[in-house]
Amino acid sequence: LKPLWLSTRVPRVVRNPSLAMAGLLRRAAVRAHAALPQRGGVSTGPIKPIGANFPLTSEKAMGPHGWMRGSYHFWSLSNPIRGPLYRCPWVVGGIHNPTIDPEKHFNTQDRFQTVTAMEFAKCWIYNWLPFRVMWLCVFAPVGMIITWTWLEQRREPMEIYMDREEYQKDFNSYYYGVYFDHHHFSHMLCQRRAHKWGYAGQDITLEEGHGHGHH
Repeated sequence: LKPLWLSTRVPRVVRNPSLAMAGLLRRAAVRAHAALPQRGGVSTGPIKPIGANFPLTSEKAMGPHGWMRGSYHFWSLSNPIRGPLYRCPWVVGGIHNPTIDPEKHFNTQDRFQTVTAMEFAKCWIYNWLPFRVMWLCVFAPVGMIITWTWLEQRREPMEIYMDREEYQKDFNSYYYGVYFDHHHFSHMLCQRRAHKWGYAGQDITLEEGHGHGHH
């Protein structure tokens, strides 16, 4: 007996390659079709993809839900721990008793018949919850900077320019004063603005004995 690769006789399958390819495709299609899930097999009627409390889930797995119902109660010092702390899935191994059925959740063919407009709006608003962090990252520092600027300018705008004649009357104090004693220099400018804008003697914080005794 000769090995197959040494034989001069052509196998029967190779003689008709079109039939061989057709049989191969037929077997592949039958196997794939048999493995497909049956459409509509999860329910006999219209399928609602979300539950009544979606996207909330088991409090035993994810901790308490709602405003001021977290694991740590801020307004209590005697009994602050109110529930289990949230632990990520790679620590607890995932949710062992899931409350969301993936077969129904991803079957959205009847969503417009079973989901109300308010539930659509609720699911859309829940997508904006992570935006709270981005909002704080942007508006918290901007708000602090604006507040500080408002406090600094509560008397009058800063005097950026000064008349040349007035500046030359005491050139050494204006030019070198900030290097010798910047506190005294700042107080000198405050006193100058108070006399310039007409409220000298009315602001007690500019008088002696209110943090300026070191001058």
